[in-house]
Amino acid sequence: MQLIQTRPKKSSRTTTKAWLKTLTLACSYAGLSGKKSPWDLADLTLQVQTRWQNDSRYNLKELSNACNISESRLRLLARTAKFYPPQKRFQQLSITHHIEAMRKAPDKAYYWLNQALEKKWSGREIRLAISGDGDPKKFSWLRCGTFWYFSHCDPRFGIKYPGRIPGQIPANLIHYFTEPNDLVVDLMAGGGSTLDAAKFLDRKCLGYDLVSVRPDILINDALVGIPKEAYNAKLIFLDPPYGAIAKNLYSKHPHCLSQMNEKEFVKALVTISEYCGQALVSDGYLAILLQNVYDWESDTVFKIIQSFFDNNWKLVRRIQAPISNQQISSSVMKWARENRKMINTDRDLLIFQMI
Repeated sequence: MQLIQTRPKKSSRTTTKAWLKTLTLACSYAGLSGKKSPWDLADLTLQVQTRWQNDSRYNLKELSNACNISESRLRLLARTAKFYPPQKRFQQLSITHHIEAMRKAPDKAYYWLNQALEKKWSGREIRLAISGDGDPKKFSWLRCGTFWYFSHCDPRFGIKYPGRIPGQIPANLIHYFTEPNDLVVDLMAGGGSTLDAAKFLDRKCLGYDLVSVRPDILINDALVGIPKEAYNAKLIFLDPPYGAIAKNLYSKHPHCLSQMNEKEFVKALVTISEYCGQALVSDGYLAILLQNVYDWESDTVFKIIQSFFDNNWKLVRRIQAPISNQQISSSVMKWARENRKMINTDRDLLIFQMI
């Protein structure tokens, strides 16, 4: 008996042909090179989602496999294309601007896109501006995890000063561990980053140092004690100078920590912590920013943690706040390469409470 071959129906062949054309277009759009726009892929994805939404063969999963773009990304593009009809898109702005406005403020998306166009915000800035009620820098310093990396110092916090740290570090500390109107104390205030961050966040703040470079920084030796007006602090912050990395940058005062060896340095911090314990409110925090020093004996950070444990402190948080590569001089980088040495860029922010 002879088998009779049947041809695919015309409608099926047409559908297959249309799908193959769609895949070809998707693959070419995926590169987004030349004059191709991300909107082209977004519109195509929306078309697939609309036309073949119930098809077991032609769908976003197959489209994802063909153009090597995740299915979740394709769904986001389709959603964006549907949210912004072609005639309502801001051609001067990127699709990222549109996505951020749609995600963060769907009811006011067009308002924020107009603001971005007028103020020339980047895609990242429009997201920060929406979160910051129109100020893209309002929360640009905020970190939501325990890795606080900053490539530069926010100019709003502190002045140029030897050993200056990004003011975003005390800003995050203040945000997470204090409330508005709480008292924050910095016993090694340097260029005043903590003072400026506290003011920005509506906290009271007192700053002290062995040498004052600003009128709002008072002179005090933390190894001798803490002034009475600094008592009842919710947060005391220490960013001590230490080791060869700070030699000759600070005062030649006999109690300057940068002139001490490791053993003296650890002992000095324990002494200062005793004064801090007296000055803090019962549920207050002591925060210390530390880095291991290359030519010291061992892991100084662990030694300090153990010393604090022995003196009735508990470790509440350990946060990584690494040093930016931009802070390392070219001569040091050259030395490291030639001698096959690794430079210490790790830095720990330790948050303690009294037991």
